[in-house]
Amino acid sequence: MSTLRGAFQEIDSFFENLRGKKNVEYREGQATMALDVLDALKNREILLIEAGVGIGKSWGYLIPLLYASKNKDNFKGFIISTSSIALQEQLKEEINKLSKMLDIDIPFIIAKGRNNYICKKRLDEQLKRDKDNGDLQEIKRNVVKGFIDKDDYSDIPNKIWNNINVNYVNCTNCLYKNDCKYMLKRKAFPKAKYVICNHDLLVEALKRDNNDLILQEPSILIVDEAHNLETKIRNSYKERMNKNKIESLILKISFMIYDDDSDVLADNYLIQSLNKVFRMISTKAKYKYRKNAKRYVEMFDEETSGFDISNKLKEEIIILIKQLEYLISEANRYKYFDKKLINYVSILKSYIDIFKDMISDNSKNIYFVSFIASTKEHINLEYVQKDIYKEAAKLLSNNNYGKVFTSATMTTTKDNYNYFANNLGLNDINGISVVKEFSQPSPYDYENNSLLYFSDDCVNPKSLDHDLYLNSIANKVSELIKITDGRTLVLFTSKADMKRVYEIVTREQYDFNIMLQDDDVNTDILKNTFKEDVTSVLFATGTFFEGIDVKGESLENVIITKLPFPVVNPIIEDKASHFIDGLKEVYLPEMLIKLKQGAGRLIRCSTDKGIVSILDSRYKDYEDTIVEALPFTNITKNIEDVESFANNKLSVSKVKK
Repeated sequence: MSTLRGAFQEIDSFFENLRGKKNVEYREGQATMALDVLDALKNREILLIEAGVGIGKSWGYLIPLLYASKNKDNFKGFIISTSSIALQEQLKEEINKLSKMLDIDIPFIIAKGRNNYICKKRLDEQLKRDKDNGDLQEIKRNVVKGFIDKDDYSDIPNKIWNNINVNYVNCTNCLYKNDCKYMLKRKAFPKAKYVICNHDLLVEALKRDNNDLILQEPSILIVDEAHNLETKIRNSYKERMNKNKIESLILKISFMIYDDDSDVLADNYLIQSLNKVFRMISTKAKYKYRKNAKRYVEMFDEETSGFDISNKLKEEIIILIKQLEYLISEANRYKYFDKKLINYVSILKSYIDIFKDMISDNSKNIYFVSFIASTKEHINLEYVQKDIYKEAAKLLSNNNYGKVFTSATMTTTKDNYNYFANNLGLNDINGISVVKEFSQPSPYDYENNSLLYFSDDCVNPKSLDHDLYLNSIANKVSELIKITDGRTLVLFTSKADMKRVYEIVTREQYDFNIMLQDDDVNTDILKNTFKEDVTSVLFATGTFFEGIDVKGESLENVIITKLPFPVVNPIIEDKASHFIDGLKEVYLPEMLIKLKQGAGRLIRCSTDKGIVSILDSRYKDYEDTIVEALPFTNITKNIEDVESFANNKLSVSKVKK
């Protein structure tokens, strides 16, 4: 693709022309990134590039794509994949802006997953059940007008949306498919040359390869927010076994091959054996869940648990397998062995294979349970293959186009991409060069505008006296939010801890509002309320480590109550089992990446100022590594320095004046 040579010159000129302009800022890291992306496109390389907050990484990859698109003969198009709808919408605005600036037309589409669209059939079925529901009737009127995208609606409750979206629908045999707006959108995806999609859609397209790829074969794939891709790939390979479905299958086969239906129901030892196996798995999973939850309070937020296969459980599974195999042998002798029965037997064989693998010494899969409906009572048996990086490597091994992976949190220490690359199997792909660029640091003035505070005052989170620990956290949080007169995001790794600390802290009266992330509160509304209420404090967990972008005086204080080590679960345990020092090779990198995400909430623009506080006394064990991973240069362990910084640099100083 020698014709791209001109694009290099155009990109270089574009960024040089930004120097000195008032309305658009020149950023060296952005210009470097743009040229690196064009190199990846030209050489069909895999490019890893961490871009700190403020680099403007979207321009860093959009500008080379737009210039390359001018070469109509050789440029086949691009796919940009993100993990959030918010970034998709931002990219939409950026492309429109750049298209006008550069006078380059990019007729892109935004391809979203099934659960972002309304299913006309499900909506009609829901209306039949609840015909007097005014909200559903209003939605129906809008669907008739062509509004089926979730973004067309601002306030549909999740309870309603989950009953009317396209998820769990077999579109192939649907009576509505000929005039279905969703199906028309899907048919347009492969015809598009420029596509923005989410990671889930990308993974499914890569698994189908050229049979149903969103874009048959692009010139380049950009994966933004790439730190989330491994989880998305793993989830796409996750399988589930539900006891009721297996039981139903057993009964269907039994009713077909046995003459006396009453015997099938009354004396079905096979179903009794199935129930016993699932009951034992459930008991063991609950035991392990409660045992881990005592040590890792974050476990209380989990809906999954591993379980141990004892000799007794193994014996019961062997009995179940033999009974299932006997049923299949009976079915094979049945004189009316038709297509339906063949299909049932095939499914039952696949279940047998799973049970055999579960008790094998060389199991291919990781097994765990998911608790149904948050009850911790009923379970599904779930599994995912080990070494998912091998599947990831296969998905990403097409050497006909370049691939760029970018995020603000890809390295664990300076320029160290090994953990990220190994999780996606990138180092195992033959015939493709993997280029690991120097991390592009944030251009923001961390030296003058930020402070990192390590607190030595709080009780160790592993203390046997958990109440003592929570009280120490509450006291420190109260002290810190007073110093900055609110304006604080307090991040927790556990909902239970968050709620308890909130209760303790709010016993006292403050001159600002303190809000709590709650399951019943819409997260988008909560974020907006926090932004608009300038002096408010928000207690949050989970997605708020990376899912919130608040610029200005509303956020000048980020408190990380506990180092965000991953919850101990079968997947993390399996990843760690491949190393002599699993803590160093898996748990620590996972923690550092999430810590970087949480600390990254503070400085979101060039004028932002503030403090990040880490209250976990275990920081001493990893202090050098943490300091190397984070962008802060001013670091203290003295609360007096925090007070001085706030009084001299932050908005609280204006209040005191």
